[in-house]
Amino acid sequence: MAKGEDLRTLIRDYFRFEKQEISFLVPAILLTAFMFSFDNWGETELDVALGMKNFFLASVIVAFSVLVRLSWQKINALGKGYKAEFKGWWVGLIIGLIITFLSKGKITPVLMGSVVASFMVRHRLGSFRYGFSYFENALISFWGVIANLILSLIFAIALYFFPENTFFREALFFNWIMALCAILPLPQLDGLNIYFGSRGLYYLAIVIVAIAGILLLTQTQLGLILAVLIAAISAVVLLLANP
Repeated sequence: MAKGEDLRTLIRDYFRFEKQEISFLVPAILLTAFMFSFDNWGETELDVALGMKNFFLASVIVAFSVLVRLSWQKINALGKGYKAEFKGWWVGLIIGLIITFLSKGKITPVLMGSVVASFMVRHRLGSFRYGFSYFENALISFWGVIANLILSLIFAIALYFFPENTFFREALFFNWIMALCAILPLPQLDGLNIYFGSRGLYYLAIVIVAIAGILLLTQTQLGLILAVLIAAISAVVLLLANP
């Protein structure tokens, strides 16, 4: 795992969003934002002004969450000697849109796609078990799930201090939903990469997402305290395991 100056050099030289990634992400973010604001265009009749306001709010949340998640995956991939690229899934977006329409906005799955890691030969020379590692590929996908859960925790803390803030509430819910959908074992989602890379890691992802949902979505003080403690302990363990 590259660290310090080596990692900064890799980020400087290789961290970017390619044209094909951007060409998918822009419409995908807008479509996903529309789905999450679908039931916020007026209670009894169409309110365009209210709907556009909620759509803009959802667009900011989705764009920020997606870019943070993908950036974290790309950086972790570079540290392991891989280049991660996001592969969009148009069929997944259409499925999500159909489910949103049928449920009248009550169910809004996030099925945008997943990252695909490619082997960077020159930066993997000398690595233990030189070659493409399915376990490390699973870790790259796993960190995407963790990124969403960390964002959920941050927004949950903000919501605790500002309980009436709609932005924090929607951002908390969206990031948890994104993490939940990501672990589905479908060919175009990160869940399948995790599943084939490590069964243990996949089951751990399920447990973490479930615990986060219980502790954060209930919006209780005890749940938030426990979530912060678990996150802090996990961070300490990771730092000690990777000095």
